[in-house]
Amino acid sequence: MTGFGSAQMPTPLGLVQVEIRSVNNRFFELGLRLPEDLRSLEPSIRERLARILPRGKVEVRFSVLRDTAASAESVSPNFDRIDSLVRLQERLESQYPSAIAPWRMAELLSFPGVLTSPTAGVDGLPQETLLSVFDAAVQSLEASRQAEGNKLAQAITERISTLIQLQTEAARLLPEALEAQRAKIRTRLQEAFGQAPGSDLQPEAMAVILAERIQQEAHAAAGRADIAEELDRLQVHIQAVRQALDKPSDQPQGKRLDFLCQELHREANTLGAKSSHLGLTQVSMEMRLTIEQIREQVQNIQ
Repeated sequence: MTGFGSAQMPTPLGLVQVEIRSVNNRFFELGLRLPEDLRSLEPSIRERLARILPRGKVEVRFSVLRDTAASAESVSPNFDRIDSLVRLQERLESQYPSAIAPWRMAELLSFPGVLTSPTAGVDGLPQETLLSVFDAAVQSLEASRQAEGNKLAQAITERISTLIQLQTEAARLLPEALEAQRAKIRTRLQEAFGQAPGSDLQPEAMAVILAERIQQEAHAAAGRADIAEELDRLQVHIQAVRQALDKPSDQPQGKRLDFLCQELHREANTLGAKSSHLGLTQVSMEMRLTIEQIREQVQNIQ
């Protein structure tokens, strides 16, 4: 499930900011973008996220916007480093007098280790302070994901309502489809018996045999075309989806809903395969389309 959360807190070193982004994924995958002096927070961050995000691709970004005024006051030059650089410059000038230009002050101060600051890192900040900013960002992320989940649940509920209407329509068409199947069998058998070679049977006896055969074939065909069981199972699966949406538990529901979508799709496919009625075939196609739309939304649910 997608989501975004952020938080910030002013500290003596500057403004600490945390941003968290999440997208759906089959497994839990964490990407951390931390300053080097915050690497010690990685185990705590992983532990906290794993408790609320069993799966998903998550990116966490920590940053510290330094207080330039405070940093400037605390900067001190490293004279040992400066002396070694000056000696290096003198040696280079003596060996390559025409190739080396004297260093300017700005260039000298830009060398690593020339300027030092006791507050250049964030080790002075308590870990609890940094994690409190992270926890606030997590709360913001959960609120974002909850809002996204509510939208997804609403979209799925609307399509479930459409699926219920299609199920009702299929139940309405079922008697008509079975009667049409019987009529088709009756017509075919009458044509077959009418074209059969003559026999010694009297017309009354032939009519009795024909009626019995029509009844047998029609009963067998109706059994093959009866979709009442598929409609009953559709209703059970639809009810399970609605319960998962109306009464969410603390456990992730994404995999459960995905499994229910597979079962719904199976019953809709069987319904279409068993029916030779045009209306039921169209209902089956609309069911499969609606279920596929539900499944697309389910893929984004944890």
